[in-house]
Amino acid sequence: MKNQSLKLILIGILQATIILLASYTQKTNAAPAIAVKLSTDPLQNEALEILETKCNVCHRKKNPFMVFNEKNMSKRAPKIYKMVYVERKMPKGDEIKLTNEEYVALEKWLFTQSIY
Repeated sequence: MKNQSLKLILIGILQATIILLASYTQKTNAAPAIAVKLSTDPLQNEALEILETKCNVCHRKKNPFMVFNEKNMSKRAPKIYKMVYVERKMPKGDEIKLTNEEYVALEKWLFTQSIY
């Protein structure tokens, strides 16, 4: 009985370790997470997809309090505009770049947020 309990405990620990490793690798992979499309506004959905695939990839690792989602993106629109279009500080580094189409799409959405 004692031997069987020890086996069950070890199996449980092994399963928990596998689950933790799987969730850790999902969060740290460079592959972008899929944005959930809740809004009926196509501009907002497109902007959210850009923020999710081009911004949140780094923000999750380096600035987790500034991860963008559908609930906070409108509130953060002025800061997004400032960092992307005025100061040109984002996206950082050479690995992630916005295409011209993404710049235009994001700017169209920002225009609807009355930040200009």
